Amino acid sequence: MKETTLNKLKNKATGIASGALSRVELVTEENRLKTKFQALGQKVYLAVQGDLLNAMKDDPLVVALLGEIEETKRKIAELESKIAGKEST
Repeated sequence: MKETTLNKLKNKATGIASGALSRVELVTEENRLKTKFQALGQKVYLAVQGDLLNAMKDDPLVVALLGEIEETKRKIAELESKIAGKEST
């Protein structure tokens, strides 16, 4: 009887810890996304100042940033789904 109660407590604590870790991962990914958008914004700002917007699409740094932004957005969506799934159980 005591072992079953102990296992229930252990499983509940593990679930809470896992949920907290998922939230920390989500915040980390959101911060990465913010940093990437800031870097992209700086490139756009400089391009606007220099009237070089058309050349931006060929800039390898811009292309890499756009790819990283999309990947980070995908990770955030996965983490949000994971968190939402844990909260509904």
